[in-house]
Amino acid sequence: MIDTEVARTFDRRSALFLTGGAVLTSVLVLRMLQMQLFNYRDYKKKSENNSFRIQINMPERGKLMSRNDTPISRDAPIYRIYIVPEEAKDIEQLITIVEQDLKLKPKKVERIRAKIKKQLKFQPVLVSENTDWNMLAGLQAKNLPGLHVESGYARIYELGPAGAQIFGYVGEPKKPVPNAPFLTTGITGLEKKYDDQMKGTAGQTVMIANAVGRVTGEDKSQYIAPVIGENVKTTIDDDAQRALYDALTQHRSGCGVALEIETGDILAMVSTPSFDPNMFREDDGEEYINTLRDDIAKPFMNKTIEGLYPPGSTFKIVVALAGLESGAINPREKIFCPGHWDYGDRRYHCWEDKGHGWVDLAGALKHSCDIYFYQMALRIGIDAIKNMALRLGFTEKFMDDILSREMTGVMPDRYWKEKNVGVRWVHGDTVISGIGQGFILANCLQLAVMMARASSNKAVMPRIIASDKKPKFDSMNLQDKNIKYVLKGLEQVLEPGGTASGSAININGMRMGGKTGTSQVRSISKKERLSGVLTNEQLNWHMRNHGLFVGYAPTDNPKYAVCVVTEHSGSSGPAARSASALMRQLLKKK
Repeated sequence: MIDTEVARTFDRRSALFLTGGAVLTSVLVLRMLQMQLFNYRDYKKKSENNSFRIQINMPERGKLMSRNDTPISRDAPIYRIYIVPEEAKDIEQLITIVEQDLKLKPKKVERIRAKIKKQLKFQPVLVSENTDWNMLAGLQAKNLPGLHVESGYARIYELGPAGAQIFGYVGEPKKPVPNAPFLTTGITGLEKKYDDQMKGTAGQTVMIANAVGRVTGEDKSQYIAPVIGENVKTTIDDDAQRALYDALTQHRSGCGVALEIETGDILAMVSTPSFDPNMFREDDGEEYINTLRDDIAKPFMNKTIEGLYPPGSTFKIVVALAGLESGAINPREKIFCPGHWDYGDRRYHCWEDKGHGWVDLAGALKHSCDIYFYQMALRIGIDAIKNMALRLGFTEKFMDDILSREMTGVMPDRYWKEKNVGVRWVHGDTVISGIGQGFILANCLQLAVMMARASSNKAVMPRIIASDKKPKFDSMNLQDKNIKYVLKGLEQVLEPGGTASGSAININGMRMGGKTGTSQVRSISKKERLSGVLTNEQLNWHMRNHGLFVGYAPTDNPKYAVCVVTEHSGSSGPAARSASALMRQLLKKK
């Protein structure tokens, strides 16, 4: 006979079990109803995504073009080569053949083998992503099982390092996009600025994959063709660009700009040392980039707009025009230069120890006489000098909306010094401002604009993107006779006895005028003089003076203006010679 208490316990447990089972069954049924009736579309969509794999088809990127309608940067077809290990008859033999045909480095082959061991056998392993057609044709002719090819584009920079900081380069986006192995975006320069215009519109190919991810086919009904990007035309003359780059590479570091005065078109814009963005795709591209980062001459820096330099004696153009316009300078008045000038309790020296004797305005420009401009600056006053400098382009930003990190420079006055230095302006500050020293700083593009405006009497505005619309520049409203007085002196700079006579040119009767300048980086200390360091050339490279030259041509009807800065060259000679090579190229083309 069954115990009554045991029977009751059994009945309670059975009831609980049955009740729990009924609840769980109800939950499952309700969940199934929810999934099938209410969330059907969501789960159907997820199932489809698991069944299809979308491959992004990258378009050909638009070109950066020169004013001569030749490409500066363009896309060229390249091929990525993959190995699918499970399809290879002998994986080691396949690796050996690929290594030999593509001339792969041992380290890369080791990485390929490591990846093959790590991944599933049906997953592709990248072997090469910059294979040209000749190498590819040789491999395909061998009909190797397990070898796959995917086509795409690589950016080619036709000018190489000549202007790389301006044109920029492309690279992988910060956030990788799945199934888009060839996707690139503008990283720097014009490539970055006009990325949206040049990148085009991607297409797609829909691949069918099974549950484990193996591709089994293609859904051709969902194919979308890519749309090629738009071209961007610049004002750069590729012949002038190469000529300026070749001239500047004769020196360790520098920059230069050439302008067409009538339009403001930037015909050449170079910063050295530079880098070759074509090298970034090579196997040792990362190592190449690291060497560039370690270079104290800063190859990634666009010195034409980022570099700031004391303008030195090129600033005497500003002082001359300020003096003539204000009436402080009589162009025929002569000042005696014995090699020094005593003012207050200080002696100011001319660069020529023996002095220049009696010089008028033209002679002072020709010989770059410091004593003349010390005295004239004091007559004119810093306010009038600053006003003229601003009118000629100092502290102005011209490329800020196109190229990043453009520096404004400094054109000081009493207020600026009290605010930034904390002491009042003194006459000595005005005196040294007369020769472009002290606190004055400008970039290379600003100095080229100064030369363009001073030689044309037009408020020239530079541009680097071409336009069919010809600009109309306002008049500078300077007196024509004063422009002629200054240009007369600048012509003589390149005549016998002038500071740049060795850089004179004559192309079918067309000559160049200009002004040399040397900007002091630091003075030779008393300790250095006692140790035997007496000249700038005896200092370490980074302590030497910068050389500058601004010029225009032809002298009888100015069409072009240039500025060249050679960093730490010790004198203006290298800058003048580089500018001469550039102007020679421009005049030959004209």
